[in-house]
Amino acid sequence: MNDVTDAPLGKLLVARKAARSFAARYAGRTVLAIGAHPDDIELGIGATVALLAASGARVVMAVCSVPADYDRRRAEALAAADILGAELRILMDGGSRRIEDVKTYQLVAMIDDLVREVQPAAMLTHGCTDFHGDHVLVHHASVPSQRLHDFDFYCYLPTMVRPVPVPFQPRAYIDVSSTIDAKIEAIAAHRSQFI
Repeated sequence: MNDVTDAPLGKLLVARKAARSFAARYAGRTVLAIGAHPDDIELGIGATVALLAASGARVVMAVCSVPADYDRRRAEALAAADILGAELRILMDGGSRRIEDVKTYQLVAMIDDLVREVQPAAMLTHGCTDFHGDHVLVHHASVPSQRLHDFDFYCYLPTMVRPVPVPFQPRAYIDVSSTIDAKIEAIAAHRSQFI
């Protein structure tokens, strides 16, 4: 069986799905990107978000909490989402709140509600081996949403600026060379973080 057309139907479908690019797989569908705070998505997967949006996916960026300086950070997050071609949702909207201000089951419910609303074909969220406690909490609150319906589930780790001993065993690499400038511009939109 050297040719995909010679493969059994199951293998043929898998081969066809794998042959499409990551971005093409979600064109015309919704992708949900979840981050604990404003700028987490931009730093971790901003270029991927821009690539998905440019390829025709509806990308919803869900920020769980804005821990301080709510109005300014929300405005920066809106500007960054616009640069990346995404919609912004703030799960703990209406003022500054921390992830720890809600119980885990409440955070799970917020994510579940958004999953029910947008019916994503894929979710991208923090990884369980992240070194930031809030990111790990968001990861653990995102995992149960997979029980609601089928969607692809991806985790990302932050871009490190110094060596941090975090296990990293990637299973997917995405060429974002065409959208890396959008990522940099979206990160720059978070001006308050550069003071």
